[in-house]
Amino acid sequence: MDASTQSMDATGSFTAAAWDRIAPVMAEIEVLPLLTRLSDGTLPPEVFRHYILQDALYLKHYARCLAIVAAKAPDNAQVLRFLGSAQKAITVEQGLHAGFLTQFGISSEDVTSAEPSPACFAYTNFLLATAYHSSYAVALSSILPCFWIYWHVGEAIKNRPVVEGNAFQAWINTYGDPQFAAGAREVIALTDIAARAASPTERIEMMDVFVRASQYEWMFWDSAWRLDAWPV
Repeated sequence: MDASTQSMDATGSFTAAAWDRIAPVMAEIEVLPLLTRLSDGTLPPEVFRHYILQDALYLKHYARCLAIVAAKAPDNAQVLRFLGSAQKAITVEQGLHAGFLTQFGISSEDVTSAEPSPACFAYTNFLLATAYHSSYAVALSSILPCFWIYWHVGEAIKNRPVVEGNAFQAWINTYGDPQFAAGAREVIALTDIAARAASPTERIEMMDVFVRASQYEWMFWDSAWRLDAWPV
């Protein structure tokens, strides 16, 4: 079986094959200390402040990636569907950030002066470079893990017993919300449409960037837990 064949599962679904491919990454994500302690309310506030600041920086660049990907879509129907699902996700996350910035005493000046961590810097530059220089199908595949992994994690945490007084409950509610799930499902569906029209070479590239972005998702959360900063 060649690499292009491996990029689709038995039903012809690219995204099903891609999700199977990142099973080892997801196993590591699901046991990250930041997520397990966020779910039970024991995450140190300074770790969450670091994470939410980095996430605000990430979202600023991610929104631009979404706009670039939409501009590359092959027809108006896909442009509109993609922009709609992207808008849902950005609106939901911006609302979440606004609430947490206030709750944890983070000022607009803190956000403006914040410097991206090495993981945030690497991840956003990877996404921007892929969005600018790759085809619609490949660029779309690179931004999919952010939608899908957050949806998966949010659903998993939402189904755990609710911890009364959890300061991070709004985060859990946001990524376990049906509105966020709907946006993620739409991007998954668009990625499968793009994969069916893509060449074998493009599908290999789609899988490569999907896996890499998923690895960056792990790195982003892990680095936030470690309060990672530039060493020099």
